[in-house]
Amino acid sequence: MRIALDAMGSDNAPGPEVRGAVEASLQDDTEYLLVGDRERLEQALAPYKRRGRISVVHASEAIRMDDQPVMAVRQKKDSSLLVALRLVKSGEADACVSAGNTGAVMVAARTILGPIRGVSRSAICQTVPTIKKPVLLIDLGANVDCTARQLCDFAEMGMLYMEHVLRRKNPRVGLLNIGEEHVKGNDLAKAVHRNLSASGHINFVGNIEPRAIYNGDADVVVCDGFVGNVVLKTTEATAALIKQRLHRELMSTWISKLGAFFSMGAYRRLKRETDPNMYSGAPLLGVKGVVIILHGSCSSLGVKNSLLGARRAVRSRINEHIRHGIERLRNTEAHLNAQEANP
Repeated sequence: MRIALDAMGSDNAPGPEVRGAVEASLQDDTEYLLVGDRERLEQALAPYKRRGRISVVHASEAIRMDDQPVMAVRQKKDSSLLVALRLVKSGEADACVSAGNTGAVMVAARTILGPIRGVSRSAICQTVPTIKKPVLLIDLGANVDCTARQLCDFAEMGMLYMEHVLRRKNPRVGLLNIGEEHVKGNDLAKAVHRNLSASGHINFVGNIEPRAIYNGDADVVVCDGFVGNVVLKTTEATAALIKQRLHRELMSTWISKLGAFFSMGAYRRLKRETDPNMYSGAPLLGVKGVVIILHGSCSSLGVKNSLLGARRAVRSRINEHIRHGIERLRNTEAHLNAQEANP
């Protein structure tokens, strides 16, 4: 297996990418292709005498975080991102991982790799911590405005990713809404609820409110990209606020400092569980190839875990499962339409 890594994408590239690839390469015999400026990458690799199968693929350009995505993809043909995706397209790599400009990753992946047959729109998903097991939230910003068909596709793809990559059997799928009752929400939410309820193969648990995400009442939570992105960023901001307030209160008196000392183990475990670098990035589902997106400020640990997540996704043959799942969903959709036409 070969995984292409856009080694010039993150805020601190290529340091986190190189170290993360070296650490991942020591796990098994997967080959990691570091794509970017050859001279800089070879210099960054030099201190790591002990490493697995790592190769460098030269790319003369890099897409910056402040680049306009469509223009960058059109103009920077030899950027590390585009070269990495073309390696997937040609079959020279099985997956692509990038911590670069998210918009550019989406545009380039859709342009170079194209959609899986039958998929109406690709979507970004990511696991978020809850009081139980992590929950998969889909979509996180790839599609601001969605149709009922697209949201049903997201439900199908998210369910299959949770089942085959994250290995959770018969995952529960919930639709994010303003209330639990099936009559709640706008016309779009009602249509999605009706369609998912009619699909016998999706374990649909109905509408869920935002608080139910963190209670772990569903394994996959479906929403459009606008709502999903707001939920994710609000979650990150709230977690940061709680950490800051907790630290301030614990350092306020000598008694609270003493309590903090004896609770250090619990705080470290909490920090670990809420650290995005502990998770395997954000997959872009629905394109012909495994694509994982990381935050630009990711650490080498985040890169390593995303590379290992890409490896798991490739081995699970997730895109084959998605293709068959979408076909099954379309059959259900046709049956439902026929019933409505002939009540």
